[in-house]
Amino acid sequence: MKNEMIIEFDAVSENEGFARVAVAAFMTPLNPTLEEISDVKTAVSEAVTNAVIHGYEKQGRIWLRCRISGDVLHIEVEDRGKGIENVELAMEPLFTTCP
Repeated sequence: MKNEMIIEFDAVSENEGFARVAVAAFMTPLNPTLEEISDVKTAVSEAVTNAVIHGYEKQGRIWLRCRISGDVLHIEVEDRGKGIENVELAMEPLFTTCP
């Protein structure tokens, strides 16, 4: 089984909840547990929030791509914002570029 969805939306915090619910609904054919749904919703929430807060100085767009291939859920969250100079440093816990 293969199924895909792509959603494009404004990079505003109000859309974080929409993204969480959309992915949770999309993954239902996999018969996930409540814990799995919660984990996926948390990961999507963090990725979208990161794109909203750190990706753009002004409003931009976010792309959410999901694909089910067999029994595996693939998720991509993309923004085309300003990026980050030091990706290695960004992997450190609690790192931020915000004041």
